[in-house]
Order: sequence, then structure tokens, then C-alpha cells
Amino acid sequence: MRFRCQWAGFLGLTVFVTFLPRILAQENAHSLGLFISGMVRDDETHQAISAVTLELQRDSGEIASAAIVSGTRGEYQFNGIISGDYHILAHAEGYAPASVSVMLGGVPLYNILVSLHHINANHAPPPTDPVSLHQLNIPDKARDAFDKGMKLMIGSKPDYRRALTNFEKAIKEYADYYEAFAEMGVAYDHLGDKVAAETALRKAVEMSSQRYLDALFLLAEMLNDSGRYVDAQIFARQCATQDESSWMCALELARSLAGLKHPVEAEAIANKASQLNPNNAKTFLVLGNIHIQEKKYEAVVQDFDTYLKLEPAGPQSEQVRASEAQARRALANASATNPSRP
Repeated sequence: MRFRCQWAGFLGLTVFVTFLPRILAQENAHSLGLFISGMVRDDETHQAISAVTLELQRDSGEIASAAIVSGTRGEYQFNGIISGDYHILAHAEGYAPASVSVMLGGVPLYNILVSLHHINANHAPPPTDPVSLHQLNIPDKARDAFDKGMKLMIGSKPDYRRALTNFEKAIKEYADYYEAFAEMGVAYDHLGDKVAAETALRKAVEMSSQRYLDALFLLAEMLNDSGRYVDAQIFARQCATQDESSWMCALELARSLAGLKHPVEAEAIANKASQLNPNNAKTFLVLGNIHIQEKKYEAVVQDFDTYLKLEPAGPQSEQVRASEAQARRALANASATNPSRP
């Protein structure tokens, strides 16, 4: 969706409007930068590995992004990336270093798996959580079909229909493959079939007993984008509650709360998202929208200023820059009208 924020009733000033870009990552990648996200897992147990240091390098060897650390569930995300060929380098104590090559086209990359091999396999941590046990139960044929589907979606020329065929093969081999259902949702969304995308994502959430964070996040994002904030809030809250370190879950929860006109809670959650990932520009657009609801116009200026520092030359930056200038003029006029205002 496209946030449309009205500046009205501010000390009798003329109304003006600013536009905040839609936040559905799969459709606004060109305007807010691309990203690469995924999981780090043990290659034997398939258990998630936290606190793994990951670096992103271009083919030339140049560093493409600051080093990051995988989260409590092994998740990671590189933000603000441009199209090109990259290598994800992973380092963790007790594991051999690993490198994964990826090609980033015009869309973000989801679910890029980084597998690490424990140096002493006899001491590899045993899988205990249901998600890891689920990974162990996936047959090789199903995993191969899933991997083929992912490669078809993340290539320089994504083929979403062929990817769907492979995800369907994976599910035929392993009916409980909820990751495949989630990726079908992504593929259907790219093909413009929103109904099928939502159905597949809901299936992934249901089959995982609401434990698969990618499905929860993607479904909340899709529902937010279509303005269905009540439903979005349910899935975003489940996502944020299960992983308090996920800025993506927090951001979608803040979006839904802002859409429901609950700005106080939305502001607290969005602030948390900005603390978890201070380099994500779109968080500050959400904060700006929330602060407009609260009539905290000084904060709106700060939000837009932060956005422009993070995204100084993006396609949406000129719109944000114009809106920030309008906000500054409004504040200056307000100060002149009421000199005693602190």
C-alpha cells in the first residue's frame, strides 16, 4: 500500500500532503534498495546457528555491506544492496568457514541458506526444537526440488512459474513442507495472484503451528499492504512475540498498529525496530507516519532526516526531501506565530 499522510490542523497552517512509499519489499525493492536474507544452519542437524558472523562481498572482493551477526533463530539480512553477484562469507566458532554465491537481480532474495559444517561432528549440538526436527525429516528428493525452486526465483531472470512447479514437487514428496508453501506464496505474489499467495502463506503458517517466522512475516506484510490491519496485527504480533530480536516482525507489527490508529503502541514497536536495525530506511518512514498521527512534527522532521541519511539518492528520496522541507517550514511558521513555544 502507499501511505498517504495528511498534515492538517497544525496551528491553522495550510494543509499539505506527503506520500510515504509502500513497504512490501517484493514490490518496492527498486525504491528502497534490495536485500538478501536467509538462515544459517548446521549442515548435519539442520539446526539454526546463532551469533554467526556474516560478510557480503562483491565478485571483485570489495566489501558490499557491513558485517552482521545471525539472530537467535539463525536468521540474517543484508540491507540496501544493489543488483549484482555476491558471496556471503560465514564464520563461527567450532565451524569451518563457508561461502555462498548469490546473484541479486531486481528483487530481494529470501531464504538463502548458509550451511556450516561442524569441525567436530561428534560434538555438533543435537536438534531439540520442533523446527529443527522438521528439517531433519525432509526427504532428499523434496529438499532437492525445493532448492531448484529457490534457484529459479533468485536468478538474474527469475522464472516463478517453473519455481512453483518445483515447490509443488517438493510438497508431493513431503506433505508437511511448509517452507515450500511459503515460497509458493512469494512466487504467486510475483505473478500477481494475491489470492493464491495468501492461501499458500496461510497454509505455511497453519502447518508450522504458527512457528515459521518467514511465513508469519510475509503474511503480515501482505495483509498490511492491502490495508487489512486487523488480520496483519495478529500474525505480526505472533512473529514479534516469538522472536523479539526480529526487526522485520516488529516493523510489520508497527505498521498494522499504525493502520489501526494505535499510535502510542505503534511508536514503541517502531522505535524497537529502529534500534534492532538502525540502518533500515523504511522503518523511519513508518515512524514518520506514526508521528504525524501523534502530531509530533519535530519527530517527523527527524524521521525524514534519518531516512535521507540512509537513502540519500533513492527514487523516493526527492519526495521525502520535499516533505521534510514542508515540515520544517511549518515548524518555523508555528514558532513565529507562537514565540513562547518551547
